[in-house]
Amino acid sequence: MALTVREAMTIAEPLRQAKIVAGEQGLDNVIQSVNVMEVPNILDWVHPGELLVTTLYPLRDDAAAVETLVPRLAEKGLAGLAVTSDSFIKELPACMLDAANELGFPLIELPPRVSFIDIIQPLTSRILNLQADELRQSEAILRQFVDLVLSGGSYSDIAHVIAQVVGQPVTIVDRFRRVLGSGVVAGKATEHGGFVEEDATGDTYLGESYAPVTVEVLPGGSTRRLGVPTGMGPLLHLSRSVRVSSLDLGEIIVWGELPYPLHSAEMVALEHGATVTALKMMEMRSLNQVEQQFQNEILEGLLSDRPGARDNARHLAAGMGAQLEPPFFVVVVAPDLPSGTLLSSAERLQQSRIDSSLHLARRYVRIAHPDASFWRHGSRLVVFLPQGRSRTPGDGGTLTEELGQICARIEQQNAPHTVSLGISGLTRDVAEFRHAYQCAVQSIEIGKALHKRAMSVVARYEDLGLFRFISRTDSPEGLTRFCEDVLGPLLERDRTAGSQLVETLRVYLAENRNLGKAARALGIHYNTMRYRVGRVREILGTSLDDPSRRLAIEVALQLHPLVSRPNGE
Repeated sequence: MALTVREAMTIAEPLRQAKIVAGEQGLDNVIQSVNVMEVPNILDWVHPGELLVTTLYPLRDDAAAVETLVPRLAEKGLAGLAVTSDSFIKELPACMLDAANELGFPLIELPPRVSFIDIIQPLTSRILNLQADELRQSEAILRQFVDLVLSGGSYSDIAHVIAQVVGQPVTIVDRFRRVLGSGVVAGKATEHGGFVEEDATGDTYLGESYAPVTVEVLPGGSTRRLGVPTGMGPLLHLSRSVRVSSLDLGEIIVWGELPYPLHSAEMVALEHGATVTALKMMEMRSLNQVEQQFQNEILEGLLSDRPGARDNARHLAAGMGAQLEPPFFVVVVAPDLPSGTLLSSAERLQQSRIDSSLHLARRYVRIAHPDASFWRHGSRLVVFLPQGRSRTPGDGGTLTEELGQICARIEQQNAPHTVSLGISGLTRDVAEFRHAYQCAVQSIEIGKALHKRAMSVVARYEDLGLFRFISRTDSPEGLTRFCEDVLGPLLERDRTAGSQLVETLRVYLAENRNLGKAARALGIHYNTMRYRVGRVREILGTSLDDPSRRLAIEVALQLHPLVSRPNGE
């Protein structure tokens, strides 16, 4: 609670006898202290939140200073101005009254011959009492949170304490929008229920319909006033970020509109609540890191060429509730990063969004395949998809379509931080996990190189064809030389003349040398297509009817996109 100008008018006897002559809309301004102006340069010494008391004596002969006094005090953030009626200015000028009304700045006319101490003493005493009450309240709230921490309280316990203080339902979510805990208030409607959904994994998340818009960033930058559409109109609410240093861990959402400025108890509850939530989140991160060490040991064992290490990995996985039984697919999920970007050099915000994409991939794959196992391997997510011995293994094409939908969903929710996926062939022995993993990685590398968009790509090992025998990480100079030997003149023509002869030849051969179909595929006129093919024949100096020559050209056309793009693009 804070002392307002309205309340002050009822506390000090001189103020009870005073009258508001202008600026009544500012009566709820908060008074943090009382000051007296009896020197000309008082504006250099005032502070926000002060109630200024004066006779205006220092400005008696300075009409310009009197005219600008109210706007300058309002700009400084003062709570109001109280002037004695027997001041050295016989009548408050209209310019002061107009400015006070326009700015909502309370202008108070005091009774004659007022002793300023009769105003300062009771108001200061009231402010000190309120501050003492706030301190006691803050200590009580902090004690509740400390007791929660010491007793191992849950996120819901923390949310409940905050909810009781602010009088509104509260939800705590992590940076992936997963609901960690909720607190309710008896008699308060839970309008936010439509934004919370439980998925097939049993976890609860803020759904896609929750798309808030920032209405205002409150002082300090950690709390925002948000609005989100509902069937009953916009739902106004608050979001208090939970951070450790510059690392965003999540947020505390207060589902309801709170008066501004926030009461001290509400600010204390949010501040202490965010601190305790951050401590608990860091504790959980530490526990997850221990579990991650075991997970890394499992993955390293599966990738080992030593049978003993693989057996130990399977035994350790079984102990953690994961059954690594064949047949299975290995899926590798990799973030789509711009060419030349190193994950270690990415900004923290970008890193967080990348982690969000990988989290979304894990969540949606787990919904479709509850028995899947997951490991983080550097910047990638490795997925073990068992197909079950008692049923027919899943069709690779169906799996490709399913994972493609997951990629599209992630792109919709978290663009531009998308992911691409590589799928191994169906593997029937865990001893072949290492080979399956390598096939999945190769599928991503080559699939992204061949795909024009190079984002949200799903590539299956069986679809690589002759590219199964090629690894982009080897950067074979022979492949580049082969492409230049076969296609060199065409490539040079495209580079110098800006023509599209290589792409024309690619489509022409893909359409079985049918000029009409190729023209339609390229969206050009039939005669233009015939002219381009003629130019290709002239430049290559060979007939496309020779099967062996045509095979070399087709192989070079397939290889060129692979060897001409930077690794990892």
